[in-house]
Amino acid sequence: MRTQRITYLSLGTNQGNKIDNLQNAIDLIDDNIGGIQNISSIYKTSSWGYKGEDFYNISISVSTYLQPESLLEKLLTIESNLGRERNNLHEYTDRKIDIDVLLFEDEIIFSKKITIPHPRMLERKFVLFPLVEIAKNSLHPIEKKQLYVCLNNCSDASSIEKI
Repeated sequence: MRTQRITYLSLGTNQGNKIDNLQNAIDLIDDNIGGIQNISSIYKTSSWGYKGEDFYNISISVSTYLQPESLLEKLLTIESNLGRERNNLHEYTDRKIDIDVLLFEDEIIFSKKITIPHPRMLERKFVLFPLVEIAKNSLHPIEKKQLYVCLNNCSDASSIEKI
């Protein structure tokens, strides 16, 4: 028997028509990953870790039958289909779409392909603001704190604007 589980994803874009990029990603996630349960507002932030165009960021919750590694593979395919070009230099760059798995139920996963919860999510307001909007009282599985507490403890000083 397959069980549906809730995963939280972060979506970001800073190239082209940002609203369309987010909507297209949401549509493909709904078609290929599982039913969208909740979508945050859009938040505008400066590029993080490099000089580039401003980003639009959202978080969504999705009910899925996929296991975490299969989920990641499908999300990478969606990114590619929407025009995401990756370099192997492990540096931050402009992107048409970026989709990250933040949480997968309350699981803690360390594998060669994926780490859940996302290892840098607590350092980034552009991730936490939209996530807290849709999952304020959810617990971070490692910190054992509610997400809104994690946001209050975030040391990221960058500005964030709700669109």
